[in-house]
Amino acid sequence: MDSLITVISRKRFRTGWTAFIIVFFLFFVILPTVYILSYAFTNWGSIEQYVLDDPDMLDLILSSISASFQIAGIVTVIDILVGLPMAWMLVRKEFRGKALLDTLIDMPLAVPTAALGFSSAIFFAITPETLQAPSFALNAVSSPFLLIILLHVVFSYPYMVRSLAAILEEIDETYETAGRTLGASRLTAARTITLPQFRAGLATGVILCFSRSMSETGGTMIALSTMNRLGNPLASGFATGPTLIGDWRTLSFSDPSYMPALAFVSILLIVLALVLLVILKLIIMKLHLPMRRVWPMPEKMLSRGVFPKLKDGTALFFLAMIVLVPSFFIFTYVLFSSPQEVEWGQFFHALGISFLVAGIVTLIDIALGIPFAMHISKNRERRSSHVLDVLVNVPLIVPTAALGISLSLFWGSAGSLGELELIILILAHVAFTYPLVVRNVAGAVEEIDPSYEETARTLGASPTQSFRRVLYPLIKGSILAGAIMAFTRSLGETGATQAILGNDAPTAPVFIVSLVRSDAFFQAGLACIVLIIVSYVFMLMLRYLTKKRKEAI
Repeated sequence: MDSLITVISRKRFRTGWTAFIIVFFLFFVILPTVYILSYAFTNWGSIEQYVLDDPDMLDLILSSISASFQIAGIVTVIDILVGLPMAWMLVRKEFRGKALLDTLIDMPLAVPTAALGFSSAIFFAITPETLQAPSFALNAVSSPFLLIILLHVVFSYPYMVRSLAAILEEIDETYETAGRTLGASRLTAARTITLPQFRAGLATGVILCFSRSMSETGGTMIALSTMNRLGNPLASGFATGPTLIGDWRTLSFSDPSYMPALAFVSILLIVLALVLLVILKLIIMKLHLPMRRVWPMPEKMLSRGVFPKLKDGTALFFLAMIVLVPSFFIFTYVLFSSPQEVEWGQFFHALGISFLVAGIVTLIDIALGIPFAMHISKNRERRSSHVLDVLVNVPLIVPTAALGISLSLFWGSAGSLGELELIILILAHVAFTYPLVVRNVAGAVEEIDPSYEETARTLGASPTQSFRRVLYPLIKGSILAGAIMAFTRSLGETGATQAILGNDAPTAPVFIVSLVRSDAFFQAGLACIVLIIVSYVFMLMLRYLTKKRKEAI
């Protein structure tokens, strides 16, 4: 063991390893992701003919992209407003049931977005009698725009909470306590001492939530189609950029004239989202939050009495009614529905493939994402690191359906992996999950005082020993958060899988989508429940192993 540590601590090895992870990132993540841009440049005449010269087509594209940006922006603001109180409650407070609450936060991540779209539509927007749903379904949303906002909040909310909680765990509470002993109220101390250190975590949360909403395809398509087919004609005329790609990708198999439109929509989404996210990150990192001015009396009143309880109660109510109930309303639907036969053999085969892909993808993300995150975090003064930091967000922005198309074109044209669809699928999932690990770990590393590692090095510790004994215990929570996000994101992916392997792709989410589209709602619901339970058991096992590892350190 000591000899291995000595080898990997050598400068030559570390330089070679750094070069390898950068090459991997550029060749296996970035290049395949943006490869579709080459289609646009080589087929610009087709884009002009089928898109730019067609006013109706162009209007549809621009309105859909505009809707995507509006939804993503609103969703991100909601996540910040309700995610910060919940993150604070999980980290700074001790109460009965805290462990259960900490577990409940991640439960929506175990639900495939296709199932979320179906479950949310049933709860929020579908008349119970129409689908024989339970009579206590809310059925209060008639606007497709509002339904998609609620849906996107459900699956993006845990990303914001985990990003903020991971940073808050690493912020020393001593300074906040000292401020309170000097007369500052609880709110004043938190606002002026702790919150300014949230910028990296807030930037991570904003990027993850905004980009996750921008790229979502499968859940949005299922929610809109369910809404449309079961009584709301408004859904038929509503589309986002990713759903437009999903619909046109299906049509492109029989009509190649849709490929120019696919490329054009993808380019607009990639470029506009990247520019906006860069601007957002620059604003957040340079923003001096919160205001230094103090209002003693109002802040003392808000720090005691009913106000803290009201804040916590609102956060708990939002988690329960807006996040958890819609996520798992499908359980009540199956309970109240008439039983139907399910093809269990086909489903469990698809489930096994989904777990295999998600497991391999998560291992690759952790092995190569952690050193990459450390590289860009510790070399902020270098321009190359700034470029890599921007590029790592690109796969998050690209709609997964477009990402699947891009990877199919890239690897197919290369000819090396043309027949190995499973490998292409793993590479596709690595492309859009890799940034989840990098963003979480990088945000945590940036908040750690470099003097900790420097002190360890002066005491004779090698770089590897310094990481294992000093840095790793401090960023372990962020690594876990990234791993859970990556695994569940891969497990529930629909758009990229369909784009690569078609509607007959042997994965659990695509199998569920096919059941919903064939009106086999009960079978789809039951399959979703099994997938949710199995994936959630895995998440609990991962938490347990991580806890045992922490105790052993």
